[in-house]
Amino acid sequence: MDERKSEPKSAFDAYLGSNAGAGPDYAVSGADGRMVAAKWRRPATRTGLTRLGQNVLMYHIGGSTSVSMFIKGICQGTGSQHGSVTFRPHDLELESVRTGVFEMLHLYLDQDLVDLYAQQNLVGTSTVAIDPLFAIQDPWLKGYFAMLVAEFELFGGIDNQAHSLLLAQSQQLIIRHLVHWHSNAMLHSRQATENHGPPHPLSPRRLRLVLDYVEVNLTSEISLADLAALTGLSANHFIRAFRAATQRTPYGYLIERRLLRAREALRRGDLSIAEIALSTGFRNLSTLTNTFKRHHGVTPSAYRARLRER
Repeated sequence: MDERKSEPKSAFDAYLGSNAGAGPDYAVSGADGRMVAAKWRRPATRTGLTRLGQNVLMYHIGGSTSVSMFIKGICQGTGSQHGSVTFRPHDLELESVRTGVFEMLHLYLDQDLVDLYAQQNLVGTSTVAIDPLFAIQDPWLKGYFAMLVAEFELFGGIDNQAHSLLLAQSQQLIIRHLVHWHSNAMLHSRQATENHGPPHPLSPRRLRLVLDYVEVNLTSEISLADLAALTGLSANHFIRAFRAATQRTPYGYLIERRLLRAREALRRGDLSIAEIALSTGFRNLSTLTNTFKRHHGVTPSAYRARLRER
């Protein structure tokens, strides 16, 4: 008999199996096909989940219901506020009780990413455990999740593979926040990192390398690892140094450049909007249309029509 312990289920598969037969409203995958995020409509029920393959960070989007969490039969709290955040470590066994249906966005975070962050950024620390959180109010996480929900809505039902740069950037920023505010990271390690002060902007030479790379590869899939490698920095340090130099995140800058190219193509008028989408790095017409409208308040077709009226 094979007595080896089976690998824990991926967090996505575990929640899929506990959701009364209903799938997510949408799920977002990475370039490797693994689920990175999912929006769920969780039913009124009691569910018990064993250890999972990933940590799960949950954001309460909507639904007026009460949710209680139990660890080893002891209630850890009851909450139902919109905008609250829950973090479930991958090795924590718990039960939850819901009295009604509510909506939530899950992010699935591999523990290896958390440990890599600790190794690269915390002095004398190679592993770190993020605290279990239940229905807390964290203004930074609430604001970041609001942005992610808006971004992921662009892909839900259209193309479930969000841009790898957005996903990698989000994982780095969220892990950094969780480690520095909600973990067992040693105090002196956290202080050693924070005492460096504000991040130094990328040098003009390094910044130019990154901007030129983005411009040349604007229609390709650009990864955070590739951009960071150009500068010789870790992913986390690169994001902070790039933002200090440009007042934008790498993903925000990429979308800004693609939208500029799209506006220029709309002014020329020699391509259809579907052709413009592909020629400016958007996966399809719907993604361009939704992104363009969110940033400019009008669809590409309405923008072109206004230009023709002038």
